[in-house]
Amino acid sequence: MDYVVGLLLVGLVIYGIVKAITGNSYAEMTSEEFEEDVKRSSKLGPALMTVQKIVDPDHHVEYVQEEKERIEADAADSGDPPKAGGAL
Repeated sequence: MDYVVGLLLVGLVIYGIVKAITGNSYAEMTSEEFEEDVKRSSKLGPALMTVQKIVDPDHHVEYVQEEKERIEADAADSGDPPKAGGAL
């Protein structure tokens, strides 16, 4: 266990040194280069969506069903008599 913690700390130190040497790539970009970089689509987003569908395939269906039930409940009359002196 001690070796794993030590290896993790060494890895973090090496990562920190590499990040410090390379600097901030956005600081040296022109505004046109930055806009092109922003417009470029990320490949990580679709990959994460695929993982989410694998882990919890019914998540979207459950969300849509709950939203539909909420809308129906909001639209339904409660059956209570109107309150006296209430606003129209």
